[in-house]
Amino acid sequence: DFEKLSKPFYISDNVDLKFDSNFFYEYKRNYPSTKWMGDSQHYQSNHDLQNFSEIKPIIKNLEYVINNNVKKNFFDKNCSGKFSIKSLWFTIQKENEGHREHMHPKSLLTGVYYFQVDENSGGLININLESKKIKHEPKKHDLLIFNSNLVHSVDKYYGKNDRIAVAWDAIYKI
Repeated sequence: DFEKLSKPFYISDNVDLKFDSNFFYEYKRNYPSTKWMGDSQHYQSNHDLQNFSEIKPIIKNLEYVINNNVKKNFFDKNCSGKFSIKSLWFTIQKENEGHREHMHPKSLLTGVYYFQVDENSGGLININLESKKIKHEPKKHDLLIFNSNLVHSVDKYYGKNDRIAVAWDAIYKI
C-alpha cells in the first residue's frame, strides 16, 4: 500500500551498527572538502559511502533493521521487494554547529544514526510530522527513521567532543 508511504512516519531505536571509529577521521583526512559541505559549518562526507567495501556489512545490518522493523508498517508481510540503501554519508559537527531545515526528495525513507555524541549537549533533531513536531535528543547508537519528504533540521550542538552522525536514504526495490 504505497499510500501509507506518503503518511508521516517516524520510528526510533537504539542499535550498534558496528562502525569502525577510525573510518570517519581517515575519510575526512582523505577528503577534506566535499561538494556537500557548501556553506554549512560542519563536515559532510560525499553521499556514496555505500560503495566502500568496509561499509557494506553495515549497510547489510541497516537494511535488515529497516526491512524487519519498518517494512511491516507499510506493507503486507508477504509483499515482495525490500528497502535498499540508495546513499549513505556522515557529518561531523563541532560545538555550536547545527543544520538548516531540509528534506530528501528522491527517496522514500531517510534515517540518521548517531555514532558519537555527548549526551545532554543540544543538537536535537527536529522532524516536522504535519501537525506534530518531533524533537529528539540524540544518544549514542540512536537510529531514527522517517519519511524522506519530511522537513527536518538540527539545533546547535554544545558538546565538547565531535558529534558523528551517519545519514542515509532508502528506496524500495521489487
